[in-house]
Amino acid sequence: MWGILLLGGAAIITVWWAVRLVLVDETQRRLPDHLTLPAALGAVTGALLTEPVLILGGLAWAGAYLLGRGIGGGDVKLALSLGVLAAAAGGVTGVLAAVVAASAVTVVRSVVRRGKAVPHGPSMLVGTFIVVFHDTWQGALSHLGGAS
Repeated sequence: MWGILLLGGAAIITVWWAVRLVLVDETQRRLPDHLTLPAALGAVTGALLTEPVLILGGLAWAGAYLLGRGIGGGDVKLALSLGVLAAAAGGVTGVLAAVVAASAVTVVRSVVRRGKAVPHGPSMLVGTFIVVFHDTWQGALSHLGGAS
């Protein structure tokens, strides 16, 4: 029972954090340190305590953004935490899928807004959500298949 309560609390905090990031990025066109740095620290710490290789997912996504143009520092810091999460959900493929999905969502949003620049942080969250949801769905299906 305590595990479910802890998981529910973590989910509520994560949703609050993601909504806050989206609202700030959409209105102010920035991802503030007080939202990105604790998440990065938490993701790296969690990975170090459980599966250190997951940090490579965060470093890969953040590193790719450091090399690119037009990506802000907030996006780089967000990429660190989301890359760890995407790696936990789907390994190298999960990180690549999250990056590609985030880019695709940003392009589609820009087309819908007729070429106007759009913040990238919300798209990064959507891309990571897709990877995590897919991994969770696959795990549930395989668990159901194994139970028969």
